[in-house]
Amino acid sequence: MKRLKLNYLVDLALFVQFVLVGYSGLVMYFDHRAAGPILRLIHDKVGILMLFFFVAHVALHWRWIVCTTKNFFRRDEEMKECEVIGAN
Repeated sequence: MKRLKLNYLVDLALFVQFVLVGYSGLVMYFDHRAAGPILRLIHDKVGILMLFFFVAHVALHWRWIVCTTKNFFRRDEEMKECEVIGAN
């Protein structure tokens, strides 16, 4: 249950960061004069923070990534522990 809550928090944080970086990037792209130092600071710092949360997101889902990749490249006769994970 703790891991699920952590996953939701990381996903929510990534969503909020993506919206902030996207919004600030679009404002700076379309109106260069509106891109003051505060907006650029928000864009830069939140973008860097988003990288750390992305790494945490990948770490939380690493087992799923490995099993899905194995299932994608596996032969039909090879069926192992990844199928049990998919059932949960």
